[in-house]
Amino acid sequence: MYAATPYLYLMALAYVQNISFSIVSRSRNRSSMSYHLIASIFSNTLWFLTFRELVRAEMNMYLFLPYCIGTVAGSLSGARISMHIERVLGATADGHLKST
Repeated sequence: MYAATPYLYLMALAYVQNISFSIVSRSRNRSSMSYHLIASIFSNTLWFLTFRELVRAEMNMYLFLPYCIGTVAGSLSGARISMHIERVLGATADGHLKST
């Protein structure tokens, strides 16, 4: 096994975790409760798996850089992915408000 593997694994987990976090954050303000339900399950599962790995590694500071890189990249990707999902679903912000 390569020495970089734990770093890359954590970076990948953090990346997917923040994609899911961006999606669930945006889904809270959209008109689809089903979208929010699925996004919440996805997000909470990834959060648990990521933090389980951090705890196993005793939250050492050497994990900060791969975690930070993964979360920033995931956040940016997640915003773009969630915009695509919202277009496909027709989920809109403030969709619950009636137009006057």
